[in-house]
Amino acid sequence: MNKYLVTLRLKGQLVKTAVYADSATHAQLICEYQFGMGCLSGSPTQIREGGGNHTPLLDDLIGTQPPSAPTIKPTAPKPKVIKPKAVKPLKPQSPEQMRISNLKTNVDRQKDALSREKENQRRQREAEHRWRNLGGI
Repeated sequence: MNKYLVTLRLKGQLVKTAVYADSATHAQLICEYQFGMGCLSGSPTQIREGGGNHTPLLDDLIGTQPPSAPTIKPTAPKPKVIKPKAVKPLKPQSPEQMRISNLKTNVDRQKDALSREKENQRRQREAEHRWRNLGGI
C-alpha cells in the first residue's frame, strides 16, 4: 500500500487528504466512491516518506498546537431529564354509565344533524327565491 495525496472539492472548498491505495487509479476510485463522482481536483500524487517537499496534512497538524493556545477540555452536555406526567387510568364504566354517555353523544350528533339540515333547507329556499326573481332565465 502506498500513500497518495488527493485534492478533493467538497462543498465548494478544496481539501487535501491522504489515501492509502495500491495505485493512483485505485486512490481515485476510493475517493470518488467515498465523496462522490467528480470530486477530485487533479490526479492523486504518491507521497514518499522522507521527501524534502512535504505538504502538511491534517493528520500531521493535529498533534502540533501552538504553546500559547490554552487547552480547553470538552465537557459532556448535561442530559435533560423530562419526567413524564402521571396519567390517571380511567376506570371502566358500568353498563348504566355507558348507556348514559352513549345517549349524550347521540343527542349531540342529532343536534348537529338537525342544524345542518336546517341550514341546507334555508339555502335551498334562498336559491329558489333567487331563481323566481330572475324570471327563470
